[in-house]
Amino acid sequence: MSEFRDLLAIITFVIVAAIFVMVPPLNETPMRAVLGFPLVLFAPGYVLVSALFPKEDELDGIERLALSIGLSICVVVFIGLGLNYTPWGIRLKPILLSITAFTLIFTAITAFRRMRCQADPD
Repeated sequence: MSEFRDLLAIITFVIVAAIFVMVPPLNETPMRAVLGFPLVLFAPGYVLVSALFPKEDELDGIERLALSIGLSICVVVFIGLGLNYTPWGIRLKPILLSITAFTLIFTAITAFRRMRCQADPD
């Protein structure tokens, strides 16, 4: 269970950040920005990097951090580009829902890949 601790932290963080961004009394506090920036600039890239490199020893911590930030920017740009061509457009709710969905889907993919790596220790 310890190898999934980071994924549980990401799931918890994404849910808490989404609540702080959407719920009216909470979205007027500075916590919205404090939680919103990592939600956009770190979480999507981290789960994507974790899905691509599920074993802990494949990348160092600083490499994971750098790739997470870089890939998060790329992912969010492409999500925004895709939303621009939908009827919903680029607004807060569609962007938040898309980033949250992407992060949670890739968290599930990462968990599946890590379980496969444990079952097949090659």
